[in-house]
Order: sequence, then C-alpha cells, then structure tokens
Amino acid sequence: MDMERYYSQLKQTALQGFKKLNKTSRVEQKKWAIPAGSWEVSVVRGKVLEKATTTHIRLQTKSPATGEDTRFEVFQVKIYPASPKIPILLFNMENRAGREDHFAGFLDVAPVATSRSDLNFMQAGIKQLAEKHREDYEASRKKLNDIYRMDSWERAVNAAIGLRLEYAREKADLVYEAGMLWLESFFTVAGKRKRESCTGKQEALMYSVRARIMEFYLLKDLSVRVVQQLGLPLDAVALGNFAPTIHY
Repeated sequence: MDMERYYSQLKQTALQGFKKLNKTSRVEQKKWAIPAGSWEVSVVRGKVLEKATTTHIRLQTKSPATGEDTRFEVFQVKIYPASPKIPILLFNMENRAGREDHFAGFLDVAPVATSRSDLNFMQAGIKQLAEKHREDYEASRKKLNDIYRMDSWERAVNAAIGLRLEYAREKADLVYEAGMLWLESFFTVAGKRKRESCTGKQEALMYSVRARIMEFYLLKDLSVRVVQQLGLPLDAVALGNFAPTIHY
C-alpha cells in the first residue's frame, strides 16, 4: 500500500467531513520541517466540531532494535465536538516500513453523553468489517481496554469499541477500509446528534473528560517526549491533540 497516497485520502475525507458539519471552508494548516522528516497539522473549528484536526508525521529513522533504516509514518485524527452527545474521536494509525512492514495504532472514541445506540452502530460496522477480513474482532477490541487510562483513574475514558491496529502488511486492506469506515461512522453519528440539546451536567462531564485526556497526554503518552526529542515545539502536539477549551 502507498501510505502517502492513502493518508492523503484519509486527510481529504476527514477535512471534507469537518467542513461540512461546521459549514465552513476555513482550514488552519501548520507544518514543521525537521532533519528526520516533517510534522503537519490541519485544523477546522466550528459550532458542531469545536476543534477537529488531522496530523501527518513523516520520519526517516533507524530501528532501535535492528539499526536498519526505517520509514515511520503516522496519521492521526482528533475531534472535540461542542456537544457531549457526540463522542470524542480517537484515531491513530502508524506504519513502520523497513525490512518488514507493520501497522500499529488504534481506532476508538471517548464517549461523554453518547447514546448506547450510537456506540453500537459504530461498533457493529467495524466488527462486520473485521469479520469480512477474517480478523478476530473481539481479540483486537480487548487490546483497547485501558488504552486511555491513568493509574489513578477508576476507569479509562475510551469506549474500547473499535480496533487495535497491530497488523502485518498482509492486513493492509483491512487497515485501509477500517480507517475510512471509522471516519464515516463518526460523521454519521455527529450529523444525527449535532442539533440535540444537552444539560449542564452533560456539558460539565464533557469538560471533565477533556481534562483527563489532557492529563493523559502530558503525563503518560509519548507524544510530548517525542516532539522534544525531535526538537519540535510543544505546539506541534498541542495544535493536533489538545482540547480547544478545558474547564476545571
């Protein structure tokens, strides 16, 4: 699979969905060039999706295990909806290409006041796709358990209804279809719930979940450490992954 071409398709699909829901044509874009590659973030803001981003990371590195030259490409989508009825999208797809080619990452959501029917809808679609490609959906899904959790929390913020992407090159078709399907499923849910009202309690819960995700990024996730090692500013992570507003 040509990952550069596929990530471009994912980006186009994501940005089209962002702009349609927010009824805007405005896209903020920022790119950082570094000796090892590049880090590029696109952002759409609006009344339905308060902050919706894509991040494309390209790196030429040495494998820490073998020392061989490795191409490392990452595509991320993070969506913070204005309504707690719409889940926060968690989308991270990685490809490491060297002597061997591997996929990693995850597709999931962080629900706030998301209905069980909407979560079931997203889960049913990705499960059917996994079964189509003869993949054990339940085994993959279970690997999402606690992926967004700190030791001090009672439970994780993610729903564990998507897929853990731990596949060899032979599963490229599954990865390709899964990424597109997860975006499309999210946009279906967002389009259905964008005009629904919410309570003050639900809104407060949304900010609580956002705060926990922020805590996770700053204290546990590798993103901040990676940008520091690459000599990038914290803005590279903040623009693509941090919530637009957080209330404590």
